[in-house]
Amino acid sequence: MVDPLTALSVASAAVSQMRTLISAGRDASSAMSSFAGAWSDINYAEGRAKNPPWYKSFSGSAEKEALQIYTAKKKMQEMKKEVEAMIQFMHGPSGLEEYKDTIRRVREERRKHAYRKQEIKQAIIDWTLGTIITLIAMAIFGVIIYFIGMGQGRW
Repeated sequence: MVDPLTALSVASAAVSQMRTLISAGRDASSAMSSFAGAWSDINYAEGRAKNPPWYKSFSGSAEKEALQIYTAKKKMQEMKKEVEAMIQFMHGPSGLEEYKDTIRRVREERRKHAYRKQEIKQAIIDWTLGTIITLIAMAIFGVIIYFIGMGQGRW
């Protein structure tokens, strides 16, 4: 997962590139694609912040992360309006609707594929840490039982 500040810088670069390409009369679809990906990353970060993994509570500041996501989202909304204005200027209202449909489709595809990979990694980390903690607890319990048995003369 890309952090919100990185996604914001990608989006900002994409909007800048779109401005340059549009003013030169060139196709800005690759820049639009980068912007859509950054928008999706920020939305995903917001969703993950609502349901963080249990070990995130031991590190970092929740307020700092929330502020970063909030700030990035507000700036992205401003950039999104600018992008939509550029698209509507170039392609008219039907082009803007087509763009919005494309955004929805890209967002869905990205959610299904790219973020599933991140969720699998997160599950592996969660299960690995849980297993390690369980094994350590069992080892400590075994050592305690061993010393109790030694103290009672059972072995």
